[in-house]
Amino acid sequence: MVSVALNFNRQAIQQELDAIGRQVLPRALAQQLDDTAFLVRDKVQDEIRRSVDRPRPFTLRPMKITRAKWRDGDRMVASVDMLPVQADYLWFPITGQTRHPGDPGTARNDILSWSAQATQFGGAFNRTPFKRLTARAKKEAVGRAALRAQRVAFGAAGRLPRSLKWVSASRNAPGVFWGVVNGTHGLWQRPDRYSRAERDGIIGNARSQPGHISTAGSRGGSTMPWTRAGSKLKLLLAFQATVRTPVTIHYDDAMHAGYAQAMTEANFVRVLQAKKTWFVNRP
Repeated sequence: MVSVALNFNRQAIQQELDAIGRQVLPRALAQQLDDTAFLVRDKVQDEIRRSVDRPRPFTLRPMKITRAKWRDGDRMVASVDMLPVQADYLWFPITGQTRHPGDPGTARNDILSWSAQATQFGGAFNRTPFKRLTARAKKEAVGRAALRAQRVAFGAAGRLPRSLKWVSASRNAPGVFWGVVNGTHGLWQRPDRYSRAERDGIIGNARSQPGHISTAGSRGGSTMPWTRAGSKLKLLLAFQATVRTPVTIHYDDAMHAGYAQAMTEANFVRVLQAKKTWFVNRP
């Protein structure tokens, strides 16, 4: 809450407080409070627009203004309040409080805390890649389950045909999986693998070198790994039980900037003069 104190130059104001000025003073005070409230609202909405990635109109219009009533005299007040729904989820980027599952803007069981493809403001939830990754993970899980069922049905009939191996179904693309790696729960991408042709080519080239001694192994006559050199697990999405939200909406700064810009002696004198002109020319 901002407390208003009209610490203006007495002489400048006194020049306007003739008989008419004293009659319209309460109206001028109410107008000044209203003007300040509307400017504070605009500053806060500009700050939300700057800080939130592609905010919807519902998020950009969270403020409700209660106008001052000039007849209330010394008790007149104009207020700028945030509507309850918007306040629930904007509270966290304004205050930097810790989010828990079930809080506004979170899932029931865990919280998306990091994404390999973040928003332009560093946020985790980038809608398009998030949907694409989760759909990819679901499709792969369904595909692996289907192949697993076929392998079980194949039973002990003999060696599995290549068509029932995931490497064939996935065309050797690096798969993804949900899991916990080094304490981080999230969606991970497996390392890239050599194709059979690439691997056989590397092995053949190595064996063709003078003095090469082949090492027998269970995979194609060599112990060479299938994982592509330098390729590692890649974290795509990370989730946590609780997340400390950084302060990205500087609400207090925007509010005080609006107040300082509107609540000035020059503005009040201008409003008082306008009210006097209105009073004289009123029907």
